[in-house]
Amino acid sequence: MSYEHFFGLHIKKSAGITTRSLLQPYYVEVDRLKKPKSFIQASSEEYNDILNNFRVVLGEYQFRRCLFAKKYLYSDRWDNIFSFAFSREPIDRCISMFYYLYWKDGGANKKLKSTITRYLDTGKIHLSTSYAFDAFLDHVQEARTSNSIYFPLGNHFTTHTAPMWEDITDMDGNILLKRIFRLENLTDGINLAFEECGLDKRIDANTYKLNKNKHRKLYSPTKIQIKKIEDIYNNDFEIYEKAGI
Repeated sequence: MSYEHFFGLHIKKSAGITTRSLLQPYYVEVDRLKKPKSFIQASSEEYNDILNNFRVVLGEYQFRRCLFAKKYLYSDRWDNIFSFAFSREPIDRCISMFYYLYWKDGGANKKLKSTITRYLDTGKIHLSTSYAFDAFLDHVQEARTSNSIYFPLGNHFTTHTAPMWEDITDMDGNILLKRIFRLENLTDGINLAFEECGLDKRIDANTYKLNKNKHRKLYSPTKIQIKKIEDIYNNDFEIYEKAGI
């Protein structure tokens, strides 16, 4: 079957910038920062990038983006679209989140310092990386149980730490994507998307190397912390194990 187009769901902290670049010119990008478009004012070719922008809020579908796409954006042609996403090993992804959102240059982000103080016995902001990672995981758990996308640390934090599972399934737990690839198979996955849609472009894997696990070289979670990650991202581990090419 030849699909009419592709739909790539960006799972945060899973090489989104690189993926969008490699999908050019067939992935249409829009302004993400200054004047982000809404769906009602956009062409259908722009829907994919708008949906991948965490700044665009979706109400009760905030963490059900595939279901939102199927129900509202491509309701008449979802089955004719090659939909895919890349799954990053959950522990690696979690460490990447930590360094991106929480712990940069060996210290807490200024925005988070007042929040992190509640984890300390004193008012001084001096945390070990391990202690800060515990605080980070506590905030991730809070975000998962919060009734607001803005609590405890804002929509940027909540969306970037969201599990993959809800984003790719319907309310009955059925996966809505045609294919899920491991992130380390990035170029193979993109090339398959091109092939399935009858597009001539191909990415040479030798010209692109994924900078894998760079943060894991800086920090290795404890057994207790790994258990917390497994509890939060339980279904994501299963997704990763079953993903391939």
